[in-house]
Amino acid sequence: MKKILLALALTLAVTAGYAQPKTVADAKKLVDKAVAASQDAKKSLKVGTWIDLAKAYIGAYDQPSVNLIPGTPRTEVKVLLGKQQILSTDNVKKGGTNYTVDHYADKDLYYNEAGVLEFYIVTKPALDGDLLGNAEKALAKAISVDAKGSKTKDITALYEDIHKKLTDEALSYYFAGIFDKSSDLFEKSLSSYDNPFMKKIDTVNVYHAGLVAGLAGKNDKAIEFYKKSIDLGHYAEGNVFSNLSSIYLQAKDTAAALATLEDGFAKYPQSQGVLIGLINMYRESGADTQKLFDLLHSAQANEPNNASLYYVEGDVYKKLGDLANAEKLFRKSTEIDPKYVYGILSVGILYYEHAVELQDKASSEFDDAKYQALVKEFEQSLETAIEPFEQSFKMTDDKEIQNAVAEYLKNIYFRFRGKSDDYKQKYEFYDNFLKN
Repeated sequence: MKKILLALALTLAVTAGYAQPKTVADAKKLVDKAVAASQDAKKSLKVGTWIDLAKAYIGAYDQPSVNLIPGTPRTEVKVLLGKQQILSTDNVKKGGTNYTVDHYADKDLYYNEAGVLEFYIVTKPALDGDLLGNAEKALAKAISVDAKGSKTKDITALYEDIHKKLTDEALSYYFAGIFDKSSDLFEKSLSSYDNPFMKKIDTVNVYHAGLVAGLAGKNDKAIEFYKKSIDLGHYAEGNVFSNLSSIYLQAKDTAAALATLEDGFAKYPQSQGVLIGLINMYRESGADTQKLFDLLHSAQANEPNNASLYYVEGDVYKKLGDLANAEKLFRKSTEIDPKYVYGILSVGILYYEHAVELQDKASSEFDDAKYQALVKEFEQSLETAIEPFEQSFKMTDDKEIQNAVAEYLKNIYFRFRGKSDDYKQKYEFYDNFLKN
């Protein structure tokens, strides 16, 4: 509810000051009046005339969605929409989420499984034409006649409102799986910031424009916006590089794909997508993975106190099957930063996962001697995981991490609870910790 109230407060703060037409006729009347004023020789010289025109177009854009706020329960939405009738209702699945969709004459409303409005799509605008685009044109005229800058604050607020509406609409089409339309809207949203008046760039929307263009199959557009995102320094946790590389691979341009991943690794080595992509490409091409370590060592030389860089190197060794070096680098990352729990935690996970592999291998072994040897190795690997797990449990206050570690330790001590009273007590401790 708090998020809903905050969203409502933001909407009211941005849109306050201009009429919200309740009917299509009201919207048309306001636009016609504002257009007529803008065509008057004297009135067209006033900044207020053009601001009113922009507001009229924005009001017309809003008309079908008046009273709609994502996060509102379906029962309340029906009340808020008054006499507007639901023409039909469908159940659809989009992006792994089940939605109930109410179809009205001018909009489709998507409710999640909890019966809460998640997003909506306007299917029949109040007026024809690019309403928000026309509003931007009106604001450009307002700026041109506002020589003293007396309405800078009002114009800025309207540009912000337009930007938010375009972004919200782009997201709605994305959630609905209509990627082509979503891509166009994300691209369109950029101009409401990137203009001579606002002089802003929404780096998140630049990335989203690339992401959704790729989903829509518009690879040239995706490449354009991914490159722009990289130039702006917005790496989306490294996803921009792995996504761009995938597009190059689709086009059979392995050289560009590899170069993109190497660039991404140099700029954002923590990205698992980039790391896995590089390892796979090096393996498939038969290239020496030493280049990957060279890139890492170069990054470490520049940031010797960055624990995550040593963690990443350990992760590379883990993926290459070198457990000894993986453990060494994981431990080193925590030694460099005693608060970096992920290093020592990963040592425990390393040996726990190795134990699981040995257990699977033993289950398919018919030779008794080999089976017993695998079981012994399995138990040794499990016991080796105890110390790093215990250390990571004690060094963090993060309840999510503690719960995960407690689950690992509970399973291990359960296996060995008959070995000693100490192991039995430890099992009971972690079992109780998870229950409480």
